[in-house]
Amino acid sequence: MSVQVTVYGAEGCWKCTNTCTALRLAGIPFEVVDVHAAGLVDELRGRGVRELPLVTTSTGESWTGLRLDKIVELRHASLSA
Repeated sequence: MSVQVTVYGAEGCWKCTNTCTALRLAGIPFEVVDVHAAGLVDELRGRGVRELPLVTTSTGESWTGLRLDKIVELRHASLSA
């Protein structure tokens, strides 16, 4: 079973763009949600999210910002599954 990844980001956000690029290069499928188009900005702020992207996985893990270390961990986990 593969991990489902969602990237909550915004247009023009370089960290969001680079996170998506890194996930793509690692061969990790993901879904992108534009927080502005989805009306999630206030909800995320209310939950304490201060940086984009917010990346969530179906395993319950989440992080904000460009975290190549986390993407590498996901890649290794997908190879060993």
